Amino acid sequence: PGDDGQPTWNNLLADLRTLILKARPQVIVMPHPAIDPHPDHICAQAAVREALAGLEWQPEVILGYANHLHDNDRWPMGDAYTGISLPPVFDAQLPLVPYSLQLSVATQRDKAMALGMMHDLQPPMPFKRRVRRTLQSMLAGRRWPAEGENEFFRKAVRRHELFWCSRDI
Repeated sequence: PGDDGQPTWNNLLADLRTLILKARPQVIVMPHPAIDPHPDHICAQAAVREALAGLEWQPEVILGYANHLHDNDRWPMGDAYTGISLPPVFDAQLPLVPYSLQLSVATQRDKAMALGMMHDLQPPMPFKRRVRRTLQSMLAGRRWPAEGENEFFRKAVRRHELFWCSRDI
């Protein structure tokens, strides 16, 4: 929006403000800073939050999510295309209000296909993980989604999406 083209925090905020004011989204979905500790995700939500500060227009609701749960990379447990449970409580003082959105089977498949296009989910698994998965499949009957080998396919493609409602994430 007429900035100097430099990759600076202030230019990022200006771009976000311009985009938000142009789109005027009713809902903004972004990583929840208290439950997703990934540094890039924390910075991304901080930029959106700072861009929203002082704008004359505000979304009706902000939904937070967690790609990387604090201190637990195994959550959510279970197979792809099944339900998703609430994460373990790690801070009883943190007010989290869950919001669950049901996904059709077609939408779940679309999500899996979209994830399959992400370059960081495409590399083949290391040999040790392949052996472990083969053993888990034979001995424990575990299954993994056909759309991809990366563990993220199991975690992310579920029959519903789980968010946390907030106005002041």
